[in-house]
Amino acid sequence: MRGKRQGTSPVGSMRVTTLSATQPREARATASFATAPSGIYAVIVAVFCGLLLISNIAATKTITVVDGLPAFVGGGIFTDGGAFLFPLTYIVGDVLAEVYGLRQAKRAIWVGFALGALASVTFLAVGAAPPGPGYENQEAFVAVLGFVPRIVIASLAGYLAGQMLNAYVVVKIKERTKERHLWARLIGSTVVGEFADTALFCFIAFVGVIAGWGALISYTITGYIYKVMVEVIMLPVTYAVIRAIKKREPGYAAVPAQADSAVRQMRLVVAVDDYDSAVRFYRDELGLVAEENYDGANGAQVMILGAGRATLELSNRPQIELIDTVEVGRTGVSGKYRLAFEVDDYAGVTRKLTAAGAELIAPPTVTPWRSLNSRLHGPAGVELTIFTELGADASRSDHDNSDSP
Repeated sequence: MRGKRQGTSPVGSMRVTTLSATQPREARATASFATAPSGIYAVIVAVFCGLLLISNIAATKTITVVDGLPAFVGGGIFTDGGAFLFPLTYIVGDVLAEVYGLRQAKRAIWVGFALGALASVTFLAVGAAPPGPGYENQEAFVAVLGFVPRIVIASLAGYLAGQMLNAYVVVKIKERTKERHLWARLIGSTVVGEFADTALFCFIAFVGVIAGWGALISYTITGYIYKVMVEVIMLPVTYAVIRAIKKREPGYAAVPAQADSAVRQMRLVVAVDDYDSAVRFYRDELGLVAEENYDGANGAQVMILGAGRATLELSNRPQIELIDTVEVGRTGVSGKYRLAFEVDDYAGVTRKLTAAGAELIAPPTVTPWRSLNSRLHGPAGVELTIFTELGADASRSDHDNSDSP
């Protein structure tokens, strides 16, 4: 699906993740991802899958880290051979999600899943085949690489759940922090993803196999803590790799801040009679990227499409009427097009524009999406929304105590 993300809006039954020109910057601003896979992406996916396959084979051997501990902690600290390389798959997974986004990260994860399943089936077939003359390692081959359904299911289930959660957390945190706080994305995603992976694998594979719950829990906790610590220790390396790939990846372009401009964003809002056809044309045919997509009461629909550093907002008539009601207090105000400008000083800009000849339709109004919006008619009949977003802790008094016109 192209960018469909839904949540809950403070307006009726409107479901949103990030909203239109009337909504908070933290949700609305777009995180940067490379637009298309390149040769760099292919190499990263190859490394990712290679680490996964090697780790799956190495994981067939359990390893004693510390022995002779009390029985209530399982008698020791244990892990498996996968601990040597498997944590690196989460580091590479972080790189994929950070640079290429959720869709391309999921593609790599599914490729790894398919190759893991293929390797298991191949080992099964080879193990079942009659050994050739002089081959004396049949039992050893089957013992190490033989198809054990429980282990295979545990490995694939843990891998799929853990990696998907890892990528999801990276992207969702990045949508809020943009290029800042990379450490939070890397550590937060690993804490969540590795927990799901380790817990699923250990309990599916070894409940009833490892003697005693103490030993099983020790095995699980040891593996989890170790993998997270590897991620933390490798942070400087991960930072350097991500920085290098972003510089060399031709499709990656973080949106620069416009410190010298009083206007942070311009968005063209278009009222469309045939919403589905418009979405198909602009998103599917023209290739604009769906950044936000949500539905509301009375059939309201809106999709915000990214076009480089601009966005095109397609809204059907119920959505236009909803925004008119919020900003102006009545419907039937908006025409076919409306320009929305985000500014820091909503009151000052509104005064300046009205002094320059714009007609004030509605003064700055606090919206349910924590923004202050004013509506004007500009020159040549262009309809304008001027808005400033309020902080998460702001209240209506921010507007009541202002010097707005």
